[in-house]
Amino acid sequence: MKKTLAITVVLVSLFTVCGPALAQEVPIEPLTKPIHPKLINIAGTWNYTLSAQAVTGMCPPGPAASGTCVITKSKTGYTLVLKTGSRCEPKAVCRFTGSLAKNDLLLSNTATVDDEGGTATTAWVLTVFTNQHLSGKGSSRYLHPEGFECQWSYSINLYRKAKP
Repeated sequence: MKKTLAITVVLVSLFTVCGPALAQEVPIEPLTKPIHPKLINIAGTWNYTLSAQAVTGMCPPGPAASGTCVITKSKTGYTLVLKTGSRCEPKAVCRFTGSLAKNDLLLSNTATVDDEGGTATTAWVLTVFTNQHLSGKGSSRYLHPEGFECQWSYSINLYRKAKP
């Protein structure tokens, strides 16, 4: 029962849907080349979608998800926080930190997600195609201290309207 609860917490934290998926608005495979790194300006509010999820292990696949997130830039790198569309329990599962390497935004997080010491680790690699579109892949892993493990992989799209 505790393992099932832990898996449910991870799934709910990472993939809960609070609105309709908007994947139709953004192509899964970008049709444009990445933006020149010197022109990248991605700080601000974004819409996101998570889709095409696959699972390895004895866990159910997560549903498609969509919502809003905020990217901030500091001297030490980037932070992305999911604001809506995902249940953030604990809050750390919705807060990513990382860096920009050429056109790729590399983000990750790790959090203890249950009372048995199970941890969830997530990594995202997003290519900056324009200052209004990032697209890439993500993977999440739940590991229970007794060795029980599940892994999820999925596609990620971030998009926003151009500023006037």
